[in-house]
Amino acid sequence: MLEVDHVSIEFGGLKAVQDVYLKVNDNELVGLIGPNGAGKTTLFNLITRIYRPTSGRIKIDGHNIREFHAFDIANKCHAARTFQNIRLFRDLSVLDNVLVASHLKIDYGFWTVALHTQKFFDSEKRIRGEAFELLKIFNLHEKYDELAKNLPYGDQRKLEIVRALATKPKILFLDEPAAGMNESETAELLNLIRFIREKFKLAILVIEHDMKFIMGLCERIYVLDHGQLIAEGTPKEIQNNPKVIRAYLGEETIT
Repeated sequence: MLEVDHVSIEFGGLKAVQDVYLKVNDNELVGLIGPNGAGKTTLFNLITRIYRPTSGRIKIDGHNIREFHAFDIANKCHAARTFQNIRLFRDLSVLDNVLVASHLKIDYGFWTVALHTQKFFDSEKRIRGEAFELLKIFNLHEKYDELAKNLPYGDQRKLEIVRALATKPKILFLDEPAAGMNESETAELLNLIRFIREKFKLAILVIEHDMKFIMGLCERIYVLDHGQLIAEGTPKEIQNNPKVIRAYLGEETIT
């Protein structure tokens, strides 16, 4: 589903990501970790075309995204993401936040809307029904008409994931989904991500600082430090990797 092939990016001579490679297979749950400033979110922004790499190649669902725009990632590559800082449409309702994403998959054009044809009404009914069913899966359906900004923090996180799923992705990128959550909310989220993978049959790449969370969730983990990939492996291999320990805890810890 995803292949990052020796990708680098520079900002004014600063190498934020250097010669990074990684891959995510169909229906696989993969983690991306590293200390603050390691380049994790920068890599996500490269994958989702917010940034363009200085060198290297990225393929999503078989598409080389070199000439793609950010909106092509969802539309052509069947990929969706959430953000480290929640980016909901705060003054829209819960349902409307999901409908914004659902309309990416509409099958009618301008004149269908302008003339209010039967196809328009049928499509709108279908999209609203699908959006409501998604909210129901995540226990947000009873809050469908509330403004997004009025939801509790944990529900806002869930709504952002629901909005991403409304684009019907084959791969989902989660940028620190547990940020700001308490222990019980984090445990609920862990089970939710597992459920999403099985329910929607998609691949997931997740960035997270909570080591207990990532180790209990992912099948494989990549580790970045100062923009470079320093390790790849199973959770057990990563936990025992001297380079990873050094990156997080310092040289003196392992000498």
